Order: sequence, then structure tokens, then C-alpha cells
Amino acid sequence: MDKYVVVLAAGKGSGMNSRDPEHSKVSYPILGKPIINYVIDAVKPLDPKQIVTIVGFGGELTSKLVEKESDIAWQKRLLGTGHAVLQAKPFLDGKPGQTLIIYGDTPLVETETLRSIFHIHEKNRYDMTVVSAVLDNPKGYGRILREEKSNRILAIREESDCTFSEYEINEVNTGICIIDNELLFKYIERLSVDNSRHLFYLSELVQLLINDNYHVGVFVAEEMKEVYSINNRIQLAYATKIMRKRINNKLMLSGVSIEHSGSTYISPDVQIGQDTIIRPNTTILGKSVIGEACTIGPNVVLDNVEVGNESEILFSYVSNQKIESNTRVGPFVDKRGE
Repeated sequence: MDKYVVVLAAGKGSGMNSRDPEHSKVSYPILGKPIINYVIDAVKPLDPKQIVTIVGFGGELTSKLVEKESDIAWQKRLLGTGHAVLQAKPFLDGKPGQTLIIYGDTPLVETETLRSIFHIHEKNRYDMTVVSAVLDNPKGYGRILREEKSNRILAIREESDCTFSEYEINEVNTGICIIDNELLFKYIERLSVDNSRHLFYLSELVQLLINDNYHVGVFVAEEMKEVYSINNRIQLAYATKIMRKRINNKLMLSGVSIEHSGSTYISPDVQIGQDTIIRPNTTILGKSVIGEACTIGPNVVLDNVEVGNESEILFSYVSNQKIESNTRVGPFVDKRGE
């Protein structure tokens, strides 16, 4: 069955408090790589037939980040998540298959988790699968409403519309879901603005489908951090900390020595050969390629640098350069190419 992906990336991200009115939230970098590109990289291995990214606020910048890998649809008026998905209709309407809807500000989601969601969706023959998480503090999230006896999902209630008892529910909607593509565009125009904020919420699809006897299931995420949305710079720093640890651990397991992981910042697209030692206070960005048995650091910044085998760089800033094997750079070198 064909897979499609809709990435929601139109929101303002006012919590970032930028002086630049066109700086989209999903363009902020984590270890030198924009938030939204982590999401695109997570969905690409699913082999989707088509990716559509919905842009709006700061859309020109967001479009440039993803246009080589995704179709672009504009949400000119920010009227809610349901209205955002509706903008993908010209690209996806009438195509049989399953559509993954995911937020562009969830950089920690991993491909294997997305594969697991698709597996559950297909195994149980769900028409729609909602991804939920259980939180100690669910403030800010829509709540998953379940039938008391059967525990099946009944609806998703946005927090602003919750009753007191619903507000106490700690199972929340992450915003990620999979839905039959033809059903999606059959029902999405039935969404209403009958809620406190007068917006078209994608979450209303759950109740519409259930009312018409379609099968809606729930995938409960084991790791909330994977479906964690970034809305301010505190959350950006938290995601950076998790991503840094994830990248560093992967490199160390592959044969790279990192002497002080807490002060080492390496972009996810960097390649480092076996037996290379990364010393403290080192940052390696972009698509840098470091050879084998090198010593990098301390106090080094490399940005889009190619380094040959058995080279040493210390106390230096190097960008857009090629360094041959068996070369020593530093201390106190600044080499910046264009």
C-alpha cells in the first residue's frame, strides 16, 4: 500500500520570541541542522510516494529547507490543523494509500518508531491510528477520551474545550496520526469550528470516523521525547541535549572515542572514521567527513570540513576546507573558506 506524508509546518512559533518576523519555528537549528530537516530525514526511509509540507508563517524560509524533498502547500490563513491538512488536497486527493500526518517541530522522532506505528495500523486494519502519550503533566495537550468499559477511543478533546474531569486525563494526543488517504479528504471538509477557539482541528476526525463506524486505534508512544514538540527556546535546548547524546553514543559505538560527551557537539550528517579521538570542547557541523585515527580538539570548531586519516587539529576554527592525511592544524589557526 502506498504511503504519503503530510508535514505540518505553518505555525507562528511565537514562543521563540525572535525579532525576525519571518523566522519560522521549524527553521531553528539543532546542532547546525534545521528542526524540520530532522523530521524529513525520519520519514524518508519509509519510502513515501509523496511528501507534502504545509508552510505558512515564515514559509519562504521553510520552503527553501525542504523543497528538494517535498511538495509545498501554503496555508495562507492559520485556521487550525485541520485547515492546514486541507491544503494538501490538491496533491493527494483521490490517491489510495495511507497518510502519515506529523508536525514539523518534532525533531526527535525516529524512523523505527514511525515504522512501528504503520505496522500496528496495518496489522489491525485501522482506518485511522492516533499516536498518544501518557504524561505526568498533560497541560497544553488535547486529551484522549476512552470508553470506560472497553477502553476504546471515543474522541480527542482539545484542552481549551475540556470539562474538569477531562482536564484531569493524562493520556494526550501527540498530533501524529495515520489515516486512510481517501477517507482523509472525504471527511476533512466536514470539520467544524464549533469549539472555544473557532479553529478547524484535525482531532475532530476521530469522532467523525467513529460515528460512521470506521475503526480508529491508538498507538501509545513509549518515549514521549520522540514525539516532543518544540515551542520555545528552553524546549529547543532540551531537544539539543537529547540529540547530542544520541549522536555521540552512536559514534562511540561505531569506534570513535569522545573524551567528554557533554562538551562535544556533532551534527547528525557528520561522518567520523574508526579510532579517531574527539577531545573536549569540540564542535563539528554540516556534512564534515573526518578520517580514521585522527585527533580533533580540544577547543576546535569544524564546519563542512574534510579531514584525511591520521590528522590532528587543535585550538582552531576551520570551515569549508579539505585537510590532507597526516596533517597537523593548530594551535590557533582560523581557516574559513566560502
